Amino acid sequence: MTVIRTICPNCGEVTVSPEDILLHVLPGGRQGVYSFSCPTCTDDVEKRANRKVMALLVSAGVEVEDRTNHPSNLPPAEPDPRGSLPQGPAFTLDDLIDFHFLLLDDRFIEDFLDEFQTSPA
Repeated sequence: MTVIRTICPNCGEVTVSPEDILLHVLPGGRQGVYSFSCPTCTDDVEKRANRKVMALLVSAGVEVEDRTNHPSNLPPAEPDPRGSLPQGPAFTLDDLIDFHFLLLDDRFIEDFLDEFQTSPA
């Protein structure tokens, strides 16, 4: 018997069967929402699903409802467990290449480490 582990916002990790989950594919087919009733607290839970999660759910036997002709009502994004992250531009491939060459530069590393050394008080 296939079981799926997911997270209830109230109970934490729970195990449900594919028959207990309904997957809704949203317009464009790249994202969706899956819903289930928590087996512990019986609350109705809706969670976002990217393409990978949708593929896993379908392969496990979850029933799919197509919402491509309905307005998208996504649940709010889950908070980041690491807390608030600084906002800024995305890290690009060019940034990665620049960083690679900075790490090869011994003088840059020495200067960087000198900034963080504490002087005796």
